[in-house]
Amino acid sequence: MRIWLLIGQSLKAIFANKGRSLLTILGIVIGIGSIIGLVSLGAGVRVSISDRILALGATNLTILPGAVAGAQSLDPTRTPSQTRGFTLSTSTLTEKDMLSLADRKQHPHIKYVSGEITSSTVAETKTGDKRFPVLGVSPDYFAINSLTARQGRLFTQNHIDQKSPVLVMGNELAKELYGNENPIGNTLEIEGTGYRVIGIFNPADETGLANPNNQAYIPYTAAAETFKSPNFNFIYVQATDEDVVPALKREIRKTLMKNHKITNSSLADFTVISSGDVLSAVDSITNMLTSLLAGIAAISLLVGGIGIMNIMLVSVSERTREIGLRKAVGARTVDILNQFLIEAVLLTLTGGILGIGFGILIGEISEVYLGFTPIVTSSTIVLAVGVSSLVGLIFGVYPAMKASRLDPINALRYE
Repeated sequence: MRIWLLIGQSLKAIFANKGRSLLTILGIVIGIGSIIGLVSLGAGVRVSISDRILALGATNLTILPGAVAGAQSLDPTRTPSQTRGFTLSTSTLTEKDMLSLADRKQHPHIKYVSGEITSSTVAETKTGDKRFPVLGVSPDYFAINSLTARQGRLFTQNHIDQKSPVLVMGNELAKELYGNENPIGNTLEIEGTGYRVIGIFNPADETGLANPNNQAYIPYTAAAETFKSPNFNFIYVQATDEDVVPALKREIRKTLMKNHKITNSSLADFTVISSGDVLSAVDSITNMLTSLLAGIAAISLLVGGIGIMNIMLVSVSERTREIGLRKAVGARTVDILNQFLIEAVLLTLTGGILGIGFGILIGEISEVYLGFTPIVTSSTIVLAVGVSSLVGLIFGVYPAMKASRLDPINALRYE
């Protein structure tokens, strides 16, 4: 019964100075709101990027030239030209490597394999010149990335063998280059070579590493001659099952090291990564950045807590005679202590609840401008409420102790 009486008295004291109480909790509102907003944004970014990476397929592996996959290679927010940061002249991935992996007797757990020669070209459009990516691939590439033809057809192994100058493009690129005209049968000049358009893809999901809807694809044998680039920028592999991916990574390394005549694995001139590897790297980075931003936002909580303590000290000074009178009529030291602690906690708890709404509002506004959905979890809300209450408890201790230790005689004389 006594605790409810103390809560009632604390609420009465808070509402007696509504304006000051509102300004007091403003720092807590901003601090809690910022933390919830940033954490929810971080969670939303992580899920958005993870979905795009998983769109690559849990059974897909990528072989890159170079001993270590650098940060650029693993950053799924970069554009294809930025992501494919290795120059063709430094690539050590050859057609022999791809054909070795395509040997089903040697690698029964490989379902599809395709190399990729990456370049770009410029074409004239009605709105001006446009530069777009051109990828030299094999037919397996379409199966690995679930690309299907909406118009015409895809090129085949026969086109690869004959180095045929044929081209398949994404629907967005076809729209930009040809408008409402049917592009099938048209010739598109790429670096001085005329390529005949034989197919248009169905709309495909953007993977985060590339957007197949605005790219053009040609046989890798033709690309090698057109771009004077005999080696691949990447080799893509699709495993028969997700469970065999770890073992398959070791198999691929063994085969390529043999092809490249490398005996020491630390000297490997290539890197094999899976979607899981990229996802782990992204999770690590986003978690670190979210924690850093939340930590910075938490500084405002410290400022808000100091504000609570200052206002509570002012309140103690203003209510010195009241404290002396209450002690004179029998109020215990612990009662005074509890009342001021409850006032501090109620102020910060109110600020925490308002801060939750402010944080959700930040997320909603960010969704409109950033294009992904923030994720507010129940654990984040519970943590926010707990932290705000803890701040009130910590920063309310000193004013509460000062109030409880006042001598009733001196307090009654105070003016």
